[in-house]
Amino acid sequence: MPNDEGRRGDQQRPARKVWLTDAPVKEGVAGWRVFDDGRHVSPGELKGNKGDQNYPIPADVNLADYTSVGIWCDRFDVSFGAAALTPA
Repeated sequence: MPNDEGRRGDQQRPARKVWLTDAPVKEGVAGWRVFDDGRHVSPGELKGNKGDQNYPIPADVNLADYTSVGIWCDRFDVSFGAAALTPA
């Protein structure tokens, strides 16, 4: 059922997860399917597509082991976007 903005409701959209990965960020189509090739951990489902969001990092995760963060869709086995992680 469409919501007030005429878009499909969340229940019809494929689940999108935030992933920390050890994969390099590649631009365009080349980067769509690389993030499930190596190590990855998900701090949770994507909370939305607007505004700031925070995701708790599990205590046993060493951020130095991961080089990128991506939005992953299991249903289509594809990344919806990614960014390189840089040390603070």
